[in-house]
Parts: sequence; C-alpha cells; structure tokens
Amino acid sequence: MIDIHSHILPGVDDGSKSLELSIEMIKKEILDGVDCVILTPHVQSTVSKVEPSEHIAIFNNLKEEVRKQNLKIDLYLGAEIFYRSHIDTDFKSLTLAGTKYILLEFSPTNVTPIEEIVYDVSRMGFIPVIAHVERYEYLELEDYVKIKSTGSLLQMNTTSILGLDKKLKKGVVHKLLKNQLIDIVSTDTHSMGLRLPNMKETYQFLSKHYDVSYLDQIFDLNARKIIESIEHIN
Repeated sequence: MIDIHSHILPGVDDGSKSLELSIEMIKKEILDGVDCVILTPHVQSTVSKVEPSEHIAIFNNLKEEVRKQNLKIDLYLGAEIFYRSHIDTDFKSLTLAGTKYILLEFSPTNVTPIEEIVYDVSRMGFIPVIAHVERYEYLELEDYVKIKSTGSLLQMNTTSILGLDKKLKKGVVHKLLKNQLIDIVSTDTHSMGLRLPNMKETYQFLSKHYDVSYLDQIFDLNARKIIESIEHIN
C-alpha cells in the first residue's frame, strides 16, 4: 500500500513533534504493509511552524535516520496546501514528490467553489488531489462528480472510514465509497495516538463491505501512479 497524505515530517506542523516519533510512525506504516509514504506537511495553514524552504533539510535528516535503521520504505516529500484565494501559490515547488500532482485542502465549513478552483489549477498543468474530501460538509454527491470531471482525484482519510472523525456529515463516507467516487485512501496521520498510521486496519474493515478490486485501486494502484510518474519525469 501507499500513503500519500501524512504529517510524519517532524517539527513542521501539528503532526509529529520529534524525529523519534516520526521513526515510530514510519515503523507502523511498514508493519501495515505500506512501502511508500509521501510526507505532506501543512503549507499556508495556521498550524504551519516553518517555511516550506526548511522542509527539505528536515526531510533529508529523516531519510538518513531511516537509512541508518535499515527501514525498508521509500519516502517522498510533498505538501498539503491550504487553498487561499489571496495568495499566489507557487504550486510547482509544492507538488507531491516533484510530480504534477498537488494535494489541496479547503475550508470544511466555509462554502468554497472547489470545482472552479481545481479546474483552474488543472489548466496550469497540475493534477489536483483533494485532501479528505469527506470533510467538506457543503458538498453534495453531484458536486463530487463535477470535481472529478475536472481530472482531479478525491482522497479520503482512514480515520473517517473507521468512524473516528465525529464531525462528518452522516453517511458521507459510505455514499462516496458505494459510488466509487474515492480515488485514494490515506492516513493523514499526525501521531501514534488517535490519528496513527492505520492503513491495514482500514483495508481489512472495508474488505467486509466492498469489492476487493476497488479497494486495491484506492489503497495502492491509483497512488502508485503518482510514484511511477516520478520515474517518468526522471
């Protein structure tokens, strides 16, 4: 499996607070059968603690510790970009692992024209991945369909699937999965507490209710296309 949305990079936002915690989270990802993780620290967010320019050095330090401990996992750097209309965002420097994919986050409560925004972003040559789409309470089923029609991908959190996010609109998780509107499931992990890496548990839970071929797409194959596009670029 591949986890494309995580807050494992230490000391940069409201996620991991230390290198030691980051390593613990990575070990849990490996135990769950995850072989690739994209680290996506918050950008343009109130929880951001450092500038994006500082992420690379911290990322390289984490990768070195992973190498020293001989942990078998591929780590990549990206960002979770909180969309703000008044900021001229340099999307190219904040893509997922240097690809054309970008992870975008929007306000969960303030009505936002997500379809129009991601259409404009896609016209710039990027492929938007909408973070935890189940949280945007103002979206109806037809809105998700319209957003996907722009070429954007829809990402859902494991915590939402397991019923750990109590703020969600009732039934939204099942509705999106039943209609196969979700493209990627990720942890959005922040710690080893309530929001720990839990891809395996979530897959096993869903395997009792949904077709395994669809689950393989949203837990692995669709995300793997992002990783494979890195090799295409290089």
